[in-house]
This record gives sequence, structure tokens and C-alpha cells, in this order.
Amino acid sequence: MLTQTCLKQGPGIPLVFLHGFLGSPEDWLPVCSYLPPCHCIGIELPGHGKTPFTKNFFEAMPPIPHMHLIGYSMGGRLALQYAVKFPEKIASLTLLSAHCGLHSAKEKKERILIDTNWAKKMHFCFKTFLQEWYAQPIFYGFIPDLSVRLKHNPTELSRTLLHYSLGNQSRLSPQKAHIIVGMHDTKYRSFFPDATVIPKAGHMVHLENPKAVATNLSL
Repeated sequence: MLTQTCLKQGPGIPLVFLHGFLGSPEDWLPVCSYLPPCHCIGIELPGHGKTPFTKNFFEAMPPIPHMHLIGYSMGGRLALQYAVKFPEKIASLTLLSAHCGLHSAKEKKERILIDTNWAKKMHFCFKTFLQEWYAQPIFYGFIPDLSVRLKHNPTELSRTLLHYSLGNQSRLSPQKAHIIVGMHDTKYRSFFPDATVIPKAGHMVHLENPKAVATNLSL
């Protein structure tokens, strides 16, 4: 079972949040602070924090019968897959900076090689890995609190990165999802020209402009 954290107490259909790779449920606290009274649950992804790696994300999800599902990046990809598999459980689906899947076998193979190299760096020096990871252009210079990320187990994380790699994901249609991207995330804006664009934010929209994200959630 994936670890779940109560981020906010309140009435109604619960909002279930899935963080991104290297993140934690607490990443969503700033967004939740701007929401009206509602029940918010943060799910810890496999291999993160105290949650061990598992190959079956779907079986490990808590048995929540009906939810507003919100996911960022890797969490968004898993949210999309979960919504496709269990549409009867989804009241709404919101994806932040989340890829819907690569098109070709060549692209998938290249992505697996890239993630394999990242996994090797993770074991060599975890702190250096984190610094290099967040130095990637997609993050547009934004660096989250690394002290929180340093608490993760590199061995568990590397297994998660490789198993849930974009290179292993089938391409899925997000036609029923609300897509949110950051103004400075030109890569994902090109993927989703009709997405809701969050100002003063790059790829990590929920941390860079949580108030705007909260305002634009489809509930």
C-alpha cells in the first residue's frame, strides 16, 4: 500500500494528489493552502520516502472509491494511467506538466538509456545527482528544497525511475483531462497548446505558483 498523507481536512469528494519524481506529498501543501475547505490526500509514490518500491502502482493505491485526481510530472503520468484503468473512480483528472507518452520505439529506447544514466549517477553521489537533475533546462532555474529530497533512498528511487520510465509508458490520450503547464515551460506548452498556462512558473508549477494552480484546478 502506498503511504497516504492528509494534507487538508474538509467535506466533499477527496482531492488525491500525486507528486513528481523526487518529490513528496508535502509538495502539495502550498496548493492546498489556497483551496476552500475540502479533503486533500497526498499519495507517496513508490520508492519515495518511507514507501518501498513496487512494480504495481495500481494495486498499491489506497482504495478510494471516488476522487478528484491531480498529478504532477511522473505523478501526472501515473494519474493518467490510473484514470484510464479505473474511470469509474475519477470525478475529475488534472495533469500538471505531465507527458502522455512517446510516439516511437526509438524514442522509448533513447529515454530508457537516459534514465539508466541518471540512475547510475544517483548511486555515485546522490547530492551531486540532485544538483545536476535540477540544473536541467526544463526546470528554468527553479530549485526546490533539496534537504527534503536528500531524505529519499537512492536505491529505491533508481528502481522507480527505471520501472516507471517514460520509455516504458504507453501513449495515452488525455482528452478528458484538464492540462496545466507553466508559462516558461516551452517544451510542454508545445505539447499542449490548449492547456491552462500558469504565469510566473516553469515545469514545477505547483511549487512556483501554487495560488494560480489552486485557482485553476477543475473540481
